[in-house]
Amino acid sequence: MTAVEEQRPRLAWLFFGWSGRLSRAPHALGWAFWLMVMSAAFTRVLTVSKDHPSFILWALVFILAAVLSTISSLMLSIKRLHDMNLPAPLILCLFVPALSFFALFVFLTWPGTRGPNEYGNIPDHPKD
Repeated sequence: MTAVEEQRPRLAWLFFGWSGRLSRAPHALGWAFWLMVMSAAFTRVLTVSKDHPSFILWALVFILAAVLSTISSLMLSIKRLHDMNLPAPLILCLFVPALSFFALFVFLTWPGTRGPNEYGNIPDHPKD
């Protein structure tokens, strides 16, 4: 492995890690990825007849995708908060119906902290 390959964060960190910082573009792309996965699974559940044997399989795929996307979306947003130099407990704003849309809008548009902050030296990397 070259030095550049060793410095690249892994997809496991991107989707399921909570340390470090994440800029706006990877955050938005991560949410878009899970939206596509959930849409595909939900479409299959709707199009397969309830009498068909594969209905149970697609229902389980949808439930698994829902659980994974929820956990991953929280981790993506925690890292986004870290990039804005804000504490992770503010993630609770996503669970308040009156605030969730506004909070997600802020996560997608508010610029991150320039330079190092207490959550990491550079965006889009785990904390050293």
